[in-house]
Amino acid sequence: MKAQSSIGDHRLPSSHGGNQVTVGQYNERLVISLLRRHGRLTKAELARLTGLSAQTMTVIVKRLMENDLLVQGDKQRGKVGQPSTPFGLNPRGAVSIGIKIGRRSLDMMVMGFDGSVIERRADRFAIPDAASTLTLIRAGLPELIAALPSGLRTRILGAGIAMPRTLVGWEDEMNLPAGALAGWSDIDIVAEIEAMVQAPTYLLHDVSAACLAELCFGVGKDIQNFFYIYVGSFVGGGLVLSNQLQTGAHGSAASIGSLPTGLSMGGGATGEKAAQLIERASLTGFEAMARAAGHDDPHAFYYGEQDASTRALFSQWAVDAADSLAFAVTVTAAVLDLDAVVIAGGLPHDRVAELVALTHERLPRYNTKGLHLPQIHQAAIGIDARALGGAFAPIYTHFSLERNALLIEG
Repeated sequence: MKAQSSIGDHRLPSSHGGNQVTVGQYNERLVISLLRRHGRLTKAELARLTGLSAQTMTVIVKRLMENDLLVQGDKQRGKVGQPSTPFGLNPRGAVSIGIKIGRRSLDMMVMGFDGSVIERRADRFAIPDAASTLTLIRAGLPELIAALPSGLRTRILGAGIAMPRTLVGWEDEMNLPAGALAGWSDIDIVAEIEAMVQAPTYLLHDVSAACLAELCFGVGKDIQNFFYIYVGSFVGGGLVLSNQLQTGAHGSAASIGSLPTGLSMGGGATGEKAAQLIERASLTGFEAMARAAGHDDPHAFYYGEQDASTRALFSQWAVDAADSLAFAVTVTAAVLDLDAVVIAGGLPHDRVAELVALTHERLPRYNTKGLHLPQIHQAAIGIDARALGGAFAPIYTHFSLERNALLIEG
């Protein structure tokens, strides 16, 4: 049974099975959104940014203060008039749980209402098999929640799980033994987590979660429409339109890793299929190159141990990967006409920068006549993006301005 939160309810069930938001709730969400974007603001500043009257803004701020979602700052004296009081998001006003299940690691965290990380735990493993991963979660998640003050435990909005949409059947691509990931077919991960946190639990594609983090805390705050590409063990994408994360009709929007990077070779159905972006630009390809060159642990490269030979191998791989990424950028320009493409990865910051620079260089190889090419940016949120996005998902779902922002709930 799901625990009831003491937080004001911002989601009302509609006769259509969706979510209806009253005008008052929308205005409250608008204020929260502005404070998240700009930091602390006075009531006068909020009224000016929203176009609402000073009286209406006073009522909104009062209600949010009563629900402990805002904190009041010290009075500030301006050039003219009476001192004004700024308001900001209360980190302890609501909290959410984030769980990221990755190729090599499990990250769990508690996020405050303002996006700050209150508690966190990380575990690494060689193989992300279902049984051992679930054992780590069952041991670590209750400890993480128990470490919170009792008052915060009653203000858990929910949990967000960030993980690949499917792990079963990808053993070859991840250089794992056959059947190593088959156990995931028998586990309802949403039900497992929901039973532990006793609150709504949301399942996100891990790159959608990373995109959400970039949208709310990174360069995406200043870009209205962008495509997000994450280069990791897989290659995935996220799509933001009008400052809202889009997950698609079946939760598979922006699955850029499956994009063919050319035409099939040979005729008919038996011809050789064109390589997908995941084959050309995922870190699995780099790791295979590193192992072939005698580097037994290319993973160390991701954590700062970069010798000259490994860096040279990476640069060799990055040229081919960037060529395919430039092709993907061109495709997004043709289909979506966006403001920007944001590139991120499970790599050190300088290596992502190298990949972004090479993608810029390779872009002129494609005929882009008639297209508006998007700006290419490096993501600001680093390797924690997936965990942060997972943790933020319940807050985003509960307080988003978008009526249909409810993510995939178990």
